[in-house]
Amino acid sequence: MLDLTPMSVRDPARVPCCVSIDVEEYVHVEVARGVVDFNQWDDWPSRVERNVDLLLTLFDACGLRGTFFILGHVAQRHESMVKRIAQAGHEIASHGSNHQRLHQLNTETFRADVLACKKLLEDQTGQHVRGYRAPTFSVVRQTAWAIDVLVELGFEYDASIFPIRHPWYGVPTTPVSPFMVCNGSGSALLEVPPLVYRLGSWNLPAAGGGYFRLLPLVLMQWALAQACRQGRPAILYFHPWEFDPQMPRMPLSVTGRIRTYTGLRRAQSRLECIMRRSSRWSPIGDVLGELRALADTHPVFDLARCAVTHN
Repeated sequence: MLDLTPMSVRDPARVPCCVSIDVEEYVHVEVARGVVDFNQWDDWPSRVERNVDLLLTLFDACGLRGTFFILGHVAQRHESMVKRIAQAGHEIASHGSNHQRLHQLNTETFRADVLACKKLLEDQTGQHVRGYRAPTFSVVRQTAWAIDVLVELGFEYDASIFPIRHPWYGVPTTPVSPFMVCNGSGSALLEVPPLVYRLGSWNLPAAGGGYFRLLPLVLMQWALAQACRQGRPAILYFHPWEFDPQMPRMPLSVTGRIRTYTGLRRAQSRLECIMRRSSRWSPIGDVLGELRALADTHPVFDLARCAVTHN
């Protein structure tokens, strides 16, 4: 059996493992854009409360707490669910308001989108929202301006930059462990990237989502074990709809159906396997000090230039 303890018992500090949930409905997935329009979202049956409650029950059984990046569109319609998440001891973080990739926004519309979600979640829970994750990991070189906005709005960390190559997102030249990121000469923000498996010079995605459902589970297990050996945090992410084989089927393309519906029936048992084989799953916000200390071992990464800076 693989030893997935976050750090060797010889190191009392022990590098954290964090599990995060992007709280959104199945209709919010990127492959449904153009198939289910924004003004049609509420016409589809909501499944998010059923799926979040399943995850809350599973997490409670495993004795773990996580970070829930909640979409404003969901929070507006399911306030009692948001409160249940907070009351169970989980961190409340922002996933923005309307699940728009940042490429579709500008500085002003992004500020309004993120501020509205942050205020809503804080009003509902009384919990300070410290973290943000962009829809579809869309903080990239072209949207580096988002870092300045997040700093301005008082966020303490971002979890939107995936250090991989992908046609929709990803910045493969960033560090694979926490680092400080800036937009040119602006203030730096703590960046917490999702888990990858390092294979030579390649970063293979192994943190969750479709990679978790479509690829062999052993890839995530290898990545967790590798991160343990290398002393870097493991940040995982999942969506509530990924654990719902009965959710309504949308008229997606063939590729979209494969990405969205493959592996739904085995997802829960896979997650239970992963959750039960590590002893230190925690919310990102609970380990910010440790993550910042690791980030300080790297130069600041200038996302606008996709290069490190020594300023």
